[in-house]
Amino acid sequence: MLHSGLLSSLCVYAPQDLGTTLAVGLGFVLAVSLILKELIAFYNAKFHPLCGFLGPRAATRSETWLYQMTKSDFPEEIFEKLHKEYNTQALRIGPNELHISDVNLYKVIYNQSSPFPKYAAFYDGFNTPHTVFAECDPVLHKERRRMLNPLFSRVGLFKLEPIIQQKISMLVEKIHLLAGNGPLNVYDAFRLMTTEVILQFAFGRSGGLIEEDQNGFRSWFLEGFDAASKSIPDLQYKPWLRHLTNIIPQALVYKLSPDIGNLLDMLKFAEDSLRHWQKSESKPDHPVVFDNLETVKYEEQVTEAMDILIAGADTTASTLTTGLIHILSNSGVERRLVEEIDSLPVNENGQLPLQALEKLEYLNATVKEALRLGMAVPGRLPRIVPNSLTEPFMVDGKVVPAGTIVSISTYTMHTDTSIWGPDAREFRPDRWIGPKSKGLDQYFCAFSKGARMCIGQNLAPAEVIIALAYLLRNFKMSLRSKSDIGVRKDRFTLQYEDPGFQVTFKPRC
Repeated sequence: MLHSGLLSSLCVYAPQDLGTTLAVGLGFVLAVSLILKELIAFYNAKFHPLCGFLGPRAATRSETWLYQMTKSDFPEEIFEKLHKEYNTQALRIGPNELHISDVNLYKVIYNQSSPFPKYAAFYDGFNTPHTVFAECDPVLHKERRRMLNPLFSRVGLFKLEPIIQQKISMLVEKIHLLAGNGPLNVYDAFRLMTTEVILQFAFGRSGGLIEEDQNGFRSWFLEGFDAASKSIPDLQYKPWLRHLTNIIPQALVYKLSPDIGNLLDMLKFAEDSLRHWQKSESKPDHPVVFDNLETVKYEEQVTEAMDILIAGADTTASTLTTGLIHILSNSGVERRLVEEIDSLPVNENGQLPLQALEKLEYLNATVKEALRLGMAVPGRLPRIVPNSLTEPFMVDGKVVPAGTIVSISTYTMHTDTSIWGPDAREFRPDRWIGPKSKGLDQYFCAFSKGARMCIGQNLAPAEVIIALAYLLRNFKMSLRSKSDIGVRKDRFTLQYEDPGFQVTFKPRC
């Protein structure tokens, strides 16, 4: 009877008591988590090994400040101001992270033989595990790099040149057709052209992006690029969100975050391109990237396809855009380029061959300057100070503890007046010509340096030099006003917002 009485009592009162208990329990958990959060923030600010390094108070307490900076328009400009405000070469931008402005330490952090390890949490945010870009294990990275190096080498580049020539010729023909319709957004045009090159190179296919737009695909593609890049900080600083989007239906991902949904769309397009190549019966007469990755797991081939697609398109297009903005803003630079390019005869195929273009001194200096100021990846590539150093890693006379996250950005390296002079922010191709140019290459980091140097270091300059040569040879281009240039933003890669870059074209012949 006693047991049945207790059971009856539980049946009557349990729901109410259980609801109260759950509410009290939830409140307790929230209170404890808030207290722990404040205790951790207090420790980070007052007792963390980096508490002797200066930085914004909010940055020392949690990663929220750095997350907000990463989502801002151009984080490196903010960091640059803070370095000056705090008068420090080691700015604390997170509880365990330093942003360094001492350019002489670049060769220590991004060393060829013993580089500082990549900070995995940052690279995991790209959601492309085990790619040549995101792989943090040095052994696995070396193996993937070994597979890809022959394709992206100088020898591989000249095998690829016919594709570059073809796609740029198609772009020139398209501009001829549209030139009378008013200004054209060349930023978008460059992105479509560079995407066509990488689609052909990686998958042996054309996306038809330079031809007539079919079913809005071209607009979808460009919008997808833009939206996908905006999602990166969320995936870096909210790992739970990254894991969630990988397991829930894509329809729900769109409701959760349209930008991340677009990122998944781009991943699907990359996978479709990979499958197109695998099922293709006819093989092109040029090397194809994924011929060299047949032994790689399928899921890793898909993520590599995504990385190659994004890295091979957006980055080169932004550099081309930056270069052309400066050329059209300086009549002296434009005149010298046109005279030099006009002096070069075409070959038997009516083309301006890459090897001949590379011998044009001023054109090559201009491309180098475009790469310097149009840095495709302006910001942080974080590394971890290792335990294995024979000497302490020091900045501003202070020892940086092992385990600290550190970085020196391309923006910092390419705007430092101690290297480039007081005109470091000016577009001056002549800085790459003559005796004074010797030694500058050691500070040129458009493709990073060391063992993790960008695999596209040969391909990107080739596309830029050929594209600029053909455009200057075929058209008189003009910029109406500064309002025709979109705001430059750092979305990990450099991007130009609407209206992109509006250029008026007039055929020269």
